[in-house]
Amino acid sequence: MRMRFWRTPALPEERRQVLEQWVRLRFQLLEADPMIAIVGAVGRLTDEGMEMDAAMDLVFDILREGEASPQ
Repeated sequence: MRMRFWRTPALPEERRQVLEQWVRLRFQLLEADPMIAIVGAVGRLTDEGMEMDAAMDLVFDILREGEASPQ
């Protein structure tokens, strides 16, 4: 995971949706250890150019969605 100290342009919506699907899949595959999934997902999103706060918000929103849906 890289630290960025400058603003990067927003991801195109299509790319953001692809990454969101990747995050969802990662959570499905790593249910046994969600912390690894969270760190990996945030790292991937920031590597793709998403701001850290936006990446963390997206990851936690997806995580909450998974907890709210019946298993």
